[in-house]
Amino acid sequence: MEQAVEWFIAITALIVGLSHCLRPADWVTVFRQLHALGRPGAFVSGGLNLVPGAAIVAGHPSWAWPGAILTGFEWLLVLKGFVSFLAPDKALRSMDREGRSASEFIFAGVLLLVIGAWAYYCIWSRSVHA
Repeated sequence: MEQAVEWFIAITALIVGLSHCLRPADWVTVFRQLHALGRPGAFVSGGLNLVPGAAIVAGHPSWAWPGAILTGFEWLLVLKGFVSFLAPDKALRSMDREGRSASEFIFAGVLLLVIGAWAYYCIWSRSVHA
């Protein structure tokens, strides 16, 4: 199960990361539009973080090296979803900051590319030590 989750992270993080890096202006527009929806926009954003974060945490509970990095990152997504659902005004303030600068999306994209590469490393490491 952990390897399937690592593949999921690798694929999705690389695609979304590339999108953030190559189309940051579009991501700015998305966040501006979600922010303009008010609390419902915060709930949508929260769901986009909570659902995959919780699914990945459920399927990848390992805190052993090197997978612990992935588990920790996904817990951050769960936390982001938690804040969005239970403190939507705080989430909206964060979305307002994120929705102002394309460079922030490029930074997030690079971070996602690193997470995706780390997931591939975890898959490779498991195959070498099997």
